[in-house]
Order: sequence, then structure tokens, then C-alpha cells
Amino acid sequence: MNELATIQGQNQLTAIDAAHAASNRSSKYGFISSRAIIDSLVAEGFSIRKVDIQRTKDETKQGFQRHIVRLQHQSLLPKQVGDYFPEILLMNSHDGSSALRMTLGLFRLVCSNGMISGSTTDEIRFAHRQISLSAIQGGIMRLVEGSGRITDAVDRMGAIHLNQSQMKEFAERAIALRYDRPQLLPFRPTNEDVEEVKKETMRWENRLNSVTRILRPEDNENTLWNFYNRVQENLTQGIQGGGIRRITAPLADLSVNRDLWNIAESYLN
Repeated sequence: MNELATIQGQNQLTAIDAAHAASNRSSKYGFISSRAIIDSLVAEGFSIRKVDIQRTKDETKQGFQRHIVRLQHQSLLPKQVGDYFPEILLMNSHDGSSALRMTLGLFRLVCSNGMISGSTTDEIRFAHRQISLSAIQGGIMRLVEGSGRITDAVDRMGAIHLNQSQMKEFAERAIALRYDRPQLLPFRPTNEDVEEVKKETMRWENRLNSVTRILRPEDNENTLWNFYNRVQENLTQGIQGGGIRRITAPLADLSVNRDLWNIAESYLN
């Protein structure tokens, strides 16, 4: 409990430490203790980097809602500041809103930003039934052992330089993950239609210009890896005046990050 409390500060930790399922679950629902999983992983050389707990207004789910724990393993830590390293994301809930999911992500020290692999091969799921801690540990260690796939992808991204056309296309695909593209003018548009489409187009162009903004010298080169990092940070952390708001919901953050990784990997083919 102490390690979680130190990292998370004022955030609620009751969902991590729940000792039973929420009252809205039937007797057939298999409770899987997040606390027991985390304690067993810490004993195996993992440490907790971050905890996110989904907000809920439903009192029956309070203290049992979806939570995401980002875990580092001592074998995957970087050799120097500025490096990235793989990490494990553990997602669970005790209210029926989520299966137990474990997936492979990336953490980049230079910007303290978390990413997530888009490949379904980098995810393991367990339904909420009786399951042993050893089976869960085994699944997580398989992810750790297979983390070379994601680091190989990063190396390949670093060797590819994008041209202007590719960067524009990448940025447009990224923005479309969160915002609608400008609508086309209808047949026989009214003045109001013209003005609305004009405003939508201006907002879209502003976001396109903002999402590629270079925040640090490390990302100045237009490799696929550098460009992906620029877009990922701006798209998820938000840009004041750029029409892009910070993502605060943990599940939305995971979804956008997964889709954005898939966009980046599509340029490797």
C-alpha cells in the first residue's frame, strides 16, 4: 500500500485494494485481487511507475472500478536518461467493466510519457474466473520476454525518414483519432453552412499545425520515431491554444495510444 500511495498521492486506491467484487456482480463472478497480483509481481522484480483509477459517479462501483497499473521490470530498465523502455500495463476491475488485461507499453524518460503497443499479440486477457497467481505471473513474464518485438519496431522507426507528404498524412490520421474531419459543404449550401465548414476547417488546420509541434531538441529530426513521439505527446497531453485538449480518462488514453502506435507501425510495411 505504501508504494502505491507514494506514487498516486491523493488518488483513491480502494479499487486496487478491494477484497471482493462489487455488489452488482453475481456469485458466478470470479474475483481477481489486484493487490495480490501487484504484491506477487513486486516480489518478482517489478516496480510500480503509475496508477490510474477511473472516476465513477455510480456508488455501487465506487472502490471497484477499472484501474490501470504501469509496471517496470528490473531487466528492462534503460542504461541512460533519455532512453525508452518497455513496461507492462495491468488493467483490472471488480465491477464487471473490464477483464483482467495485461499489455505491453513503452515509457520514454525524456518526456515522462507512456505509450502502448497496438499489436494484439502484445496483450493477454483473463476472464473473471478462478485463476492462479502463477498463471498471471507467467502471462506477464511472457510479455517481458517478448518485449524485443516492440524495441525492434522502435529501432526500425528510427531508421526511417518521413517526407512532407507522409508527415501530413500521419498527422491527419492522428487527429482523426480524436476529432472529426471537416464536413463537406451540402448541395446548395446556405451562408450558415459555409461559415460552419469554414470554422471546422480552421480548427482542423490549427490542430494539424499544433500536433506536430517540436517540444524538445531530441525530436527535431523527421524520423518516424521522432515524428511519432511529437505527435503522441501533443495529441495525448494537449496543446494550449492548439485546439487539442489533454486526455484525462485512462481508457481513452489507452485507446488513442494503441491506435496511434498502429498508425506508426503502418509506415514500417
